[in-house]
Amino acid sequence: MIRSTFFRFFLYVFIIFTIYGCSDTKTGNVNGILSPIALLPVDNEISGWNTLGTYVEAEDYQSLYDIIDGGAQVFIDNGFISGAFQTYMGSTGGGGSDVTIRIYDQGSESNARTLYDKAATGIDVPWNGAGTEARIDESALASYTIEFSQSNFFVQVIIEQKTDESLNIAKLFATHISQKIS
Repeated sequence: MIRSTFFRFFLYVFIIFTIYGCSDTKTGNVNGILSPIALLPVDNEISGWNTLGTYVEAEDYQSLYDIIDGGAQVFIDNGFISGAFQTYMGSTGGGGSDVTIRIYDQGSESNARTLYDKAATGIDVPWNGAGTEARIDESALASYTIEFSQSNFFVQVIIEQKTDESLNIAKLFATHISQKIS
């Protein structure tokens, strides 16, 4: 009887720990699985760069449409699970600048890779500094976008300034996020 009571108690504790003890709401990790929120740098994690406001999260198709409007369908068609979006403020040699991070959980590595292929503009330069494969989109007149896929994530880092220094800052963000995924 004592053995049976002890076993039930242990089982209940184990179940409660499994359900509640393995989630970390501060980092966005749930049962050891990374979420896009967990990959966002915190203030000054990239030296001199701080969040501008709070992050925005897309947890379903409608919230993704609300955030990125007409661009949502390609993500949905390729397994979208969730996304996190955050803007950072900092300075470059040319003054202040913004970096926008967009991290999409596409559910699988193959979905993220397919999305990476479909999102290409054709005016990009391959870059081997992040993810499984990465590129720098140089098509915009006044900004750079770095895109990469890694694991089940598709990541975009956009910096609103087009200088060598700003590109290096975007690369820092991309490399940092890629290391968090690893």
